[in-house]
Amino acid sequence: MVNLNLNSLEPSFFSRSIAEKFDDSNYLHWQQQVEPVIKSHKLQRFVVNPQISLHYLTDHDREIDHVNPTFEVWDIQDQMLLTWVQSTLSKSVPSHVIGCIHSYQVWDKIHEHFHM
Repeated sequence: MVNLNLNSLEPSFFSRSIAEKFDDSNYLHWQQQVEPVIKSHKLQRFVVNPQISLHYLTDHDREIDHVNPTFEVWDIQDQMLLTWVQSTLSKSVPSHVIGCIHSYQVWDKIHEHFHM
């Protein structure tokens, strides 16, 4: 059984709303709101140079679909962060991040399209 250490993503993290959702014109304002929340919860490792554990540790694990416990923990935390980041986007932005299934992908797409 995996001991899920999700302390950095306690329920209070998800109650953190931002003053203004991200749209096509307020990248810097959005970034100044979102980055401190991510950093204060030590979650930048999910969006900046993420180090993702192997999904399976061995070929045998793959054959029997035994997922690496470290990957499972990372994936749960990443999906929680992805959900929160998506909640900070206005309706006009999701078209830029369609197909992103991890928080670092959304982060990279936003910075790629809007960073000055």
